[in-house]
Amino acid sequence: MRLTTIIIAFLFLPFFIGCSEKNPFGTVYVEGTVTLDGLPIEGVSVTLVPLDPNEQLAAGGTTDASGKFTVTAGGSPAGSGARPGQYGVTFSKIQASRPASYEESVALYGGRQPPITYLIPQHYGNFKTSGMEAITVDTDKRKNKFTFELTSQ
Repeated sequence: MRLTTIIIAFLFLPFFIGCSEKNPFGTVYVEGTVTLDGLPIEGVSVTLVPLDPNEQLAAGGTTDASGKFTVTAGGSPAGSGARPGQYGVTFSKIQASRPASYEESVALYGGRQPPITYLIPQHYGNFKTSGMEAITVDTDKRKNKFTFELTSQ
């Protein structure tokens, strides 16, 4: 009987250890919506850049067809969120020209990288120039719903 108890305890030990730390990254769920000129925009990369110089874990996500996104902190599971704190927010959506062949690339661009087309204004790619206010990710995930209204100007 004692051996059976030890075996059962040993078998369930990983389950209890795994449940003891549900979120090793300390992140909380964050979601939001991005619009451009009042309309939802798909494919925008949203990045939360920590304003605390001691915090090095940024978070990011990409908008879907309805402009909605969730963020994931580096190395944590998808949609897990960001650590509580203050963040600058950046937005980008670009399209790179793709030449048909290497020869075409050399002929068109002299061997340099093809040009990038910004599908939303480039100033949104830096939180210092975006004109957007910093956000605060709260420990209460109900407070972590953000709306960002971008303009094409």
